[in-house]
Amino acid sequence: MTDDFSMDDIFAQSGPTLPGTIIDGTVVGQTDTHILINVGLKQEAALPLREFSGNLPQVGTLIPILLINPNGADGRPLVSWKQARERKNWDKIAECHKTNQPVEGKITQKIKGGFIVDIGLDAFLPASQLDEKQIAKPEEWVGKSIQVLVLEMDKTKGNVLVSRRRILEQEKLIKRSATLKNLQVGQVIKGKVTGMTTFGAFIDIGGIEGLLHVSDISWNRVDNPNKVLKIGETLDVKVLKHDTTSNRISLGRKQLLPHPWDGIEKKHPVGSVIKGKVTGLADFGAFVFIEPGVEGMIHVSEISWTEKITKPGSVLKVGQEVEAKLIACDREKEKISLSLKRLKPSPWDMALKDYPLGSKIEGEVTHLTNFGAFVKIPVGVEALLKTQDLSWTERYQNPNQVLKVGDKITAVVLEINPQDEKMSLGLKQLNPDPLKELKEGKNATGIVVKVADFGLIVKLSNGVEALVRSSEIANERSMFDDKSSREKSPQSATALFKEGDSITANVLKINKKERKVEMSIRKYEKSQERELLKKYTGQNENFSLGQTTGWTEEEGGS
Repeated sequence: MTDDFSMDDIFAQSGPTLPGTIIDGTVVGQTDTHILINVGLKQEAALPLREFSGNLPQVGTLIPILLINPNGADGRPLVSWKQARERKNWDKIAECHKTNQPVEGKITQKIKGGFIVDIGLDAFLPASQLDEKQIAKPEEWVGKSIQVLVLEMDKTKGNVLVSRRRILEQEKLIKRSATLKNLQVGQVIKGKVTGMTTFGAFIDIGGIEGLLHVSDISWNRVDNPNKVLKIGETLDVKVLKHDTTSNRISLGRKQLLPHPWDGIEKKHPVGSVIKGKVTGLADFGAFVFIEPGVEGMIHVSEISWTEKITKPGSVLKVGQEVEAKLIACDREKEKISLSLKRLKPSPWDMALKDYPLGSKIEGEVTHLTNFGAFVKIPVGVEALLKTQDLSWTERYQNPNQVLKVGDKITAVVLEINPQDEKMSLGLKQLNPDPLKELKEGKNATGIVVKVADFGLIVKLSNGVEALVRSSEIANERSMFDDKSSREKSPQSATALFKEGDSITANVLKINKKERKVEMSIRKYEKSQERELLKKYTGQNENFSLGQTTGWTEEEGGS
């Protein structure tokens, strides 16, 4: 009622203390829940602490507040510092929104779906608008100052939507344009690691990302980029390739580091012994770390002199420390060959020294093949006994016709090649070559082992096989045939013989290389005729026995 108000009260509520006006108030005290403000009225205003998201104002500080109601429910003026601040800053923020200008703000709170950002009034920043990529630990952003763009403003609801991501994207476009304009292959540029994959790392080199492939991170082998690089790390990289059509950029880091193979021949000369660690295994050998960026390879054939290693993994393990001898180095191909077995004396050199060519050696048959038998000799290596060196006279198709695994044999050393790690042995060389017993023009006796149209195969008494062609079977002036038999064809002459017949013939030809012997019954019979004629006449005239005795109608010498 009006009787309750004096004129002073009415005048006190007019002017600047009308509801809805912004006035300055002085902080005079603080309780557990409120800050007490002197606003020039009968009672102090009580401002809730929750209105201050940051530091609380100190006693004596002058702050702007909005007078909502001079007389609140408890008689105290109802005021709001937050609403006063928003009303004062709204127009300024709206102007930035209109002109697309960034606004400075501070993240004050993490809420569902995003953040509250103080930009002079409370604005909502969705989590998706904080950065270009998803943030792993969003709570760590609370308290950080950032720049944002105002995306939406609704004065009636008091809602403001902001984005930091839009600023980053705009800055990136500007940087990208400038980077692409000046980008050149071979250029060295600073970049920031933005992402990792199993095959490399993505590097932001100024608004655009390039790929640093795992093979170009270091001269040393890199299995996992995460072990070498970190997200956010800044590093110098070299532009290796730029596809202007797709804007794909290949980067390199190792190209800026000293090449580990420079001067490698002097650091690790051939013949030196190196210490290393097995880094990988393959069917053909083992890879050994020598120093960063330098690996050697122990071929499976260089593991043991005497043992036949089929898989390096049966002897070596990844991570194992080894000593090896460097046997070859190719700087251009970046290859180093190592050997475990060459740390020990070569048994092949020992064999060459202990077993000269032609000497006898004992050994054990270890396995058989179609082409020969492998024989382990006393120094521990295997020599080859070829099938053709089993016998002078027998033609074996497989050594298992003579030998079996485990047989202890004595053989002759035919060849030793330490460089190629080869050694040849012979069984037949234990005995003289029977072919050398034969002489062209001399007679020999044998047994017919095969009868064919082309002639006779005869096995001589020393085991050598010889061929008597059908044309060399009959002697046309032989005392052992008649005129009717002489008119027979050469092929029919073989019908006079059968397997098992014993014959004597003259050696016509010896082919030592092909080990072939040809003989002639005809020539032998002719020589026999001459011997008989010489004995009969006592002369050495060139007449046949038929002419002398009148057994043939033909005249003249043969």
